[in-house]
Amino acid sequence: MHSYYTRTNQPYVYGHYSIFLAEIASTTNENFLTEYLLSTEKKKDVRTYILNHYLDGFKGSVFRQTQFAEFEHFINQQAENGIPLTAELLSKNYGTLNERYYGSALSPNSQIKFEWARIPHFYCGYYVYQYATGFASATAFTEKIIQKKELEPYLNFLKAGSSDYPLKILNKAGLDVKKTEYLEEAFSVFKRRLNELENLI
Repeated sequence: MHSYYTRTNQPYVYGHYSIFLAEIASTTNENFLTEYLLSTEKKKDVRTYILNHYLDGFKGSVFRQTQFAEFEHFINQQAENGIPLTAELLSKNYGTLNERYYGSALSPNSQIKFEWARIPHFYCGYYVYQYATGFASATAFTEKIIQKKELEPYLNFLKAGSSDYPLKILNKAGLDVKKTEYLEEAFSVFKRRLNELENLI
């Protein structure tokens, strides 16, 4: 739908969109499906599965990818300062970062410090933040459409293609990712669904 709206409303030269905007559009569609399933499904075990799937996706996209983005920034800072990117340096930092993000609630895992080596995104220039901002933005868009019936700004977002810079396209659609409101809205959805899951189980 993103491609259809873009290509039927933009000239060829603007008929594509950044991966950042694509991430938002695809995740918004997933959120629509989640909303539909939660509004129609009454069986406890199925609702439990849907809620768990959403919460796990949120954790993996917003929390975990933010951790990845912090590590990615560390890698680039070291390179810019002429510090060799040895496996020892990267493993030590990645292990410390995991301890800080997950805290003492989880049992320590001595092998987690090596996980950085299997994440291919770290070899692409500043990529992973797009998952976190994309998921949170999609959640905010979904709330605006379902709760506030604000569909037109989102359709204009889908139609924009690459006719402007991504942040300006989002601003025109009523979403400012330089401010915290969209994150707060996303976390309120997370909290609401987490509370429902806890009540179900």
